[in-house]
Amino acid sequence: GKLSPTSSHLFKLILPLDRLQLDGKTVGGPPTVFLVHPSQPLSHISRLIISSLGASGTPTISFTSATPRGRQLQWSESTDVGDFIRDAARTRQFELKVKEGAVEKCLPVEVPSFADRTRFLRRGLEAVEKELKGMEELKRQCDMEAHRGARRMAVGGLAMLVAYWGTVARLTFWDLGWDTMEPVTYLSGLSMVILGYLWFLYQGREVSYSSAFDRSVSTRRQALYKARGLDIDRWADLITEAKSLRKEIRKIAEDYDERRWQERTEERERAEGQAQKEVKEIKRASRETENGSGTASSQSPSSARDTGA
Repeated sequence: GKLSPTSSHLFKLILPLDRLQLDGKTVGGPPTVFLVHPSQPLSHISRLIISSLGASGTPTISFTSATPRGRQLQWSESTDVGDFIRDAARTRQFELKVKEGAVEKCLPVEVPSFADRTRFLRRGLEAVEKELKGMEELKRQCDMEAHRGARRMAVGGLAMLVAYWGTVARLTFWDLGWDTMEPVTYLSGLSMVILGYLWFLYQGREVSYSSAFDRSVSTRRQALYKARGLDIDRWADLITEAKSLRKEIRKIAEDYDERRWQERTEERERAEGQAQKEVKEIKRASRETENGSGTASSQSPSSARDTGA
């Protein structure tokens, strides 16, 4: 016999029932397939087999497995299928015994390996990772361009400040004199205070070089994402889906003592945790941008009415 996994997280138990007939008769036909859930007890499998055998008496069915040292264990019928398979996976097989009176038939059943049991999960994970890889590469390019653009803007701001300083120095010491330039510099400084307060009203945060730089990066990044068709929500969903698939595979790997897979999963989960933090930061910045735009648009009509008045 053979026990195989399915894509719906069930187990497919394939048994040649003609080898379990106690009266020597053959059932004929292909092997019988039973679908069992990991949370069902072994007694459920027993009832399915007995009803399929069509035995005239009341045979008893037992499930035995062996430890890596060869010690035989007989399992209670109240044991869950998942727990039984977890133990039987250590030796890759178990025995199914049908007994009635003095007659007993034994059938070895092959337990799926780690690769077989996670075949569908790994296939889905590969598809998700393939899509994620392309999106992450596009996102990395957009992030780099956004930072370069913000850096250029910061350098441009420095150039404007230097030009302003040179202009004020020229007008103060060579062309107009301090008596003329004093109120000009005072009003320009007051204008900067007013602009800073407007920034606070618009952004809801204190004016600083870092906040202005972060705002520039966020705005450019969102524009690049939209222009190049990068769906951040889809990216976040794929990260969550990949994390869920790895969690299921890791749970199965614990049954098979697959330490290498567990180590790879832990490394990838750390990277995904960092990516999820980045997703939250991007969404937060996007909400702030939308709220700021909404505030500005809501203030425009009132400003126009005041101007008209």
